Amino acid sequence: MWTLSLLLTFLFQAPLNAPIVVVGLTDGQKLVVANPQFSGFLETRDVGTVLIYRQNHVHGQMPVSVISRIDFGGYRRGRPFLITVSLKSGQKLEVESERHSFVRVQGQTELGMVFIKHPDPAAGQLRLSINPPDRKNDLTIQYLEFPPS
Repeated sequence: MWTLSLLLTFLFQAPLNAPIVVVGLTDGQKLVVANPQFSGFLETRDVGTVLIYRQNHVHGQMPVSVISRIDFGGYRRGRPFLITVSLKSGQKLEVESERHSFVRVQGQTELGMVFIKHPDPAAGQLRLSINPPDRKNDLTIQYLEFPPS
């Protein structure tokens, strides 16, 4: 009897909600990505995903669990990305990316696995230069939205 009740308990449990992120692309397309993994100035770690940022002279790491939306600002060659962070509390912060000048999102959509890079440079001609490359035409992500689970 005990085994039967345990089996019924497992059968009628609601499935766990996988974390999702809505990725708004620069061409107007939206992708819903389940179980997202981030690298770059957004980084997935064992304890969760964090935004690595800088605001004036303050360097910080903000957990994505307190963020509702991240909007990417204009591109400046050789400079960190300008980011507008909307918190779940309603507050907005203007920050810059720290350490890395890219973000990569990897996860599952209804059509299969996707990899999105921002910026996503096409393989160009290889040349030596001390100047950073111009990635203005390689930008892919306009915003990231983190809906409540």
